[in-house]
Amino acid sequence: MVISLLLLFGICMSLSFIEEQLQNRDKVLLYGVFGIAMIFIAGMREVGVVPDADAYEELYYNDTDSVAMMLYEPSFNFIIDILQSFSLGVNALFFTYAIISIPLHLTLFWKISRLPLLTLTIYISYYFMMHEMVQIRAGVAAGFFLWAIYLYVEKKKFLTLIFILLATLFHYSAAAGLVIFFFSNRLPNWQRIALYALVPIGLIAYFSHFEAASLIPDELGGTRLMNYRELEEKGNSDLQEGWKLERNLLIWLNFLVYYACIYFHDYIVKHFKYVTIAIKVQAIGFCFLFFVYGISKVVGNRMNDFFSVASILLWTASFYIFCPNLLSKLLSNIISTFRFVSSMVAYALALMFMK
Repeated sequence: MVISLLLLFGICMSLSFIEEQLQNRDKVLLYGVFGIAMIFIAGMREVGVVPDADAYEELYYNDTDSVAMMLYEPSFNFIIDILQSFSLGVNALFFTYAIISIPLHLTLFWKISRLPLLTLTIYISYYFMMHEMVQIRAGVAAGFFLWAIYLYVEKKKFLTLIFILLATLFHYSAAAGLVIFFFSNRLPNWQRIALYALVPIGLIAYFSHFEAASLIPDELGGTRLMNYRELEEKGNSDLQEGWKLERNLLIWLNFLVYYACIYFHDYIVKHFKYVTIAIKVQAIGFCFLFFVYGISKVVGNRMNDFFSVASILLWTASFYIFCPNLLSKLLSNIISTFRFVSSMVAYALALMFMK
């Protein structure tokens, strides 16, 4: 699997330097080959090679704990029932989610980016591994949510709602994506100031362990939030909290691109009209990380991960900051390489601690 990921990332990154010279027919062919390769890599992985795979295997073959299964989305149970009716193994589950999620992402990248191979490199460097290889339900939800961002900017609000509801069918947390309807596709000065101030204020709240989410009653938070609170009270939440902010360089890189896109917004938006909403969606992710982390490390990190899928759009938008194009591609791919290597190391360490 490691060799397959290295080849996938290396070839896609190399081709991104010359994609403007490729014929459209060749680019479509390459894009399709990458998509098929990614589906097979995600679908054929062995249990124990990446985090969460063993948990999905246990759920897949668990026919007795109906209470635990009720915590998962109906689509998850429906897919498992269909696959088991054909006596298929757990890899069929991985394939099913990959077949839904990866085409969702790739078709969107092709639609919104004039450099789809560069955007695909950004996606492979982190989110392909995190979603399609680990958090498979969140991966499908993120794909639908990215489409919702695109549709919202294109002023197709009814379709935006439909895609957010589809995302929620695959992961309940995607319902939070409805917040997008409160956003405008403009960035007045007062919003710019607020977005600038978010990270420093948030860092103070994060490191002072401010518990804003403790104001949410259990009745409004639902069963999942109650479970997370129980983990926190018992001191078991650290098992699921992920990497802490102070040593998560990938989040600090997201801070960097977030500020760069705000600063150069007026120039970028002329070339990439999705940047305004992407900035605001990323800001919501940071809010979860900063202000919800104190009560539930799991909710804070997972919701930040979900909304931070907008960083794919921000990194794509950052291409327009630098000239000439070769310099932009070089900087983008250097950062993608760092993200890719960091992700591989993080998952390797996670597996070591799991054993």
